Amino acid sequence: MEQSESGADLLHWLPTAAIWIQGETVVAANSHAVAVLGTTDQMLERIHTQDLRVLLSRVAGFEQSGDQPSDPEVLVRVGQAPLGRYIEFRLGAHPSGGVLAMVRDVSERERLDAAIAEFATGVFTTDGDLEVTWIPKRVSASVGLPRERFVGTSTFDLVHPDDHVATHELLDRAKSMSGVRCSRRLRVRLLDQPEVWWPVVVHAIWRGDDPAIGGLLIRFDMDVAGGADLREAEHTAQALVTLSPTSTTGSLHLDLAGTLLQRSTRVREILRSLGDDGDQKWQEWLRPEDKEVVNERIAGAALGSLMPPAEVGFQLGDTVVWARLDVMPYRDSEGHVVGMFVNIADHTDEREARNQLAAAREELWHLANHDALTGLANRYQLAKRLLAALSNDDFAGSVRKTAIIVCDLDRFKEVNDRHGHRVGDEVLVEATRRISSAVDPGDLVCRFGGDEFVVLSENVRSNKDLESRVQRLYQRFDSVFVVDGLTFDIGISIGSAVSEPTDLQDPGQLILRADREMYAAKALGKDLGR
Repeated sequence: MEQSESGADLLHWLPTAAIWIQGETVVAANSHAVAVLGTTDQMLERIHTQDLRVLLSRVAGFEQSGDQPSDPEVLVRVGQAPLGRYIEFRLGAHPSGGVLAMVRDVSERERLDAAIAEFATGVFTTDGDLEVTWIPKRVSASVGLPRERFVGTSTFDLVHPDDHVATHELLDRAKSMSGVRCSRRLRVRLLDQPEVWWPVVVHAIWRGDDPAIGGLLIRFDMDVAGGADLREAEHTAQALVTLSPTSTTGSLHLDLAGTLLQRSTRVREILRSLGDDGDQKWQEWLRPEDKEVVNERIAGAALGSLMPPAEVGFQLGDTVVWARLDVMPYRDSEGHVVGMFVNIADHTDEREARNQLAAAREELWHLANHDALTGLANRYQLAKRLLAALSNDDFAGSVRKTAIIVCDLDRFKEVNDRHGHRVGDEVLVEATRRISSAVDPGDLVCRFGGDEFVVLSENVRSNKDLESRVQRLYQRFDSVFVVDGLTFDIGISIGSAVSEPTDLQDPGQLILRADREMYAAKALGKDLGR
């Protein structure tokens, strides 16, 4: 198999969109990637020039260093506005060289991010008296409360009493500046958590003449600059909202005892393959070895600790959902820990892709180091193993030596000439089985070429030891070969040699000495071991 062919085949095994990039060229792409980016020759041409430069620069840096980049994700724009798309490339090493890029269309996520800002907690509309008239299904689902709980609610019920005056001022200013965004820092609470006040920045735009809004369009963001720890605020904001129904991340809201209070609908979708009540039974479905890990993080969060994320598995029968799980505490205005959020990011496709890639790398390694017909080591692997063995030889004490045994089949050419290569291949496979069964554990058997085999033995302690190994090989060929009802009398000629200090500089000399002895044995007479 050619390297490029095996490298391209790898892509078709992956369950997600993937392309293979070398230099500035897309070498191959699977059908999933073609559906996202178009034909192979168009993929890079369709990317915006500025974004393409960034992508190719990252690819070049990765190819030069060979190290996994700390930031493997590259976001690019494809097509023209307003219908252009955002595509995310996740870069990794391709076993045949170059870069393997997982490709994902994240257009919806990016548009929503732009619409409600980087850490937006939610959006809704109100009438002129700040009574909620509409809230997106996505936002209500993200905090685990039905839309009916919000619609008809007075915004003043959610705002801290000390901020009511500021809220009136914000409303009056927005009404006097129709279409202009007005902002104000306020403290608000969730309907089901009235004791916790969240610092937010509220943005209000008066669109009373818009029939779709008919009042105020309000967006509120976590107030990262309001004194709270930046990292905690970012995590909290991300835990509160799932920006896209296609997001890989869902959130659970727990109290200090770990009891479920709210959940985003995305959690149910992530665990859907395990049953319809995944958000309720998420802890029950954790693999036994992962339960202690999660319980440790929940206990730590209750004490205010933020522990590193963990990769866990949710399992029911043979079905496993893999996820990155993060547990983050949050505090009230007085600094007391009052609850926690559990973020669950679906990593099932990514893990399966990693496993497929690992299997592909293993297969490519095997193809590069083994003979395709017999499965034995090839010359490349023999050379590496021989050099390593010679470097460990005890030449001074003569306690152990490396030996090479060269085996050549007798009368094999007659089989090929009379019965063809298919029968000849069957004979070679049977010869492989017989030779492999005669060697010691740890010996390396190599198909050196045609009907010639080489055995590398690393623990030969005497000439008598080596001779006994040679005799075992002869004995394996005492019986005839039977292939497709045909009987063949296949013999074997053998030569052997033990390592010398000079072989360290030229390991090939050891093989050459054994090879000469084999030809000498063949010249003296067939099947000397019989």
